[in-house]
Amino acid sequence: MVLIDQVPSSDLARLRRDPRVAIHEIQGLRLICMRPGYSRSERVTDNGGQPVTRNPFHDVRVRRAMSVAVDRRALGERVMEGTARGTGQWLPNGAFGYNPDLPVPAYDPDTARRLLAEAGFPQGFRITPPCPNDRYPNDARISHAVAQMWTRVGVHTEVQALPWATDSSCSARQEFNMRLGGWGSSTGEASYMLVNIFGTHDRERRRGASNSSRYSNPALDALTDRAASTLGDTQREALLRGAVRMVAIDNQAVIPLLQLVNSWATRRGITHDLRVDERTTAMATKPAH
Repeated sequence: MVLIDQVPSSDLARLRRDPRVAIHEIQGLRLICMRPGYSRSERVTDNGGQPVTRNPFHDVRVRRAMSVAVDRRALGERVMEGTARGTGQWLPNGAFGYNPDLPVPAYDPDTARRLLAEAGFPQGFRITPPCPNDRYPNDARISHAVAQMWTRVGVHTEVQALPWATDSSCSARQEFNMRLGGWGSSTGEASYMLVNIFGTHDRERRRGASNSSRYSNPALDALTDRAASTLGDTQREALLRGAVRMVAIDNQAVIPLLQLVNSWATRRGITHDLRVDERTTAMATKPAH
């Protein structure tokens, strides 16, 4: 063995103990999140199995409730075995547009129950979110863990784990009320996700190309456009940080869960240049001098 990329979390502990192996890690750009479905409500039911009269995810209190119902520390430490870190936004510290004023949401099931009641769902409701089982590290395990946390606060959740080909087709048709997704901001800055995931779906304007949730916020679109047309780095980053706050805190448009840590294993004596975008290249691996 010279190099293994995307080392499974279940193998890391054993490989760390092996004197022949060196582990190389760096915080990555990929976000794992839960994405509410805004365009349809028929896949949400009450506890008796009857369709609800309105889409609960149109209410920001419901989205906030489901965010604070998630114990991100437990996800990172237990489910991901230390290979991911909890987050409340979609970029890691140091990336352009990362907002340092947005903490990781605290786990608070009591607040979650209160917010659900305030939103008109004191008894909660039922959802059946799909998730891929072969796309992201531990994707199905993450979904099942989150489902248990949501069920404890009244949102009874039954996960449908699917092959990526099936899951992505369902997503493209908006056949979900909530789903686990991942996104790697390959540009390393905030606007990539603002345009593609959170921008109002508009083919002519090439906005929202991957916005299968059909989230739409004209104020966010305007702020994203303003940031894109601002030349000064300081001013542009301030605008992007404002947009990040609008998505992650003011509107809770998505429920960020984890940022993956990229890892490689090499034979000891081999160095590997680490990349935040997960890519592995032959020229990045060479003997140590």
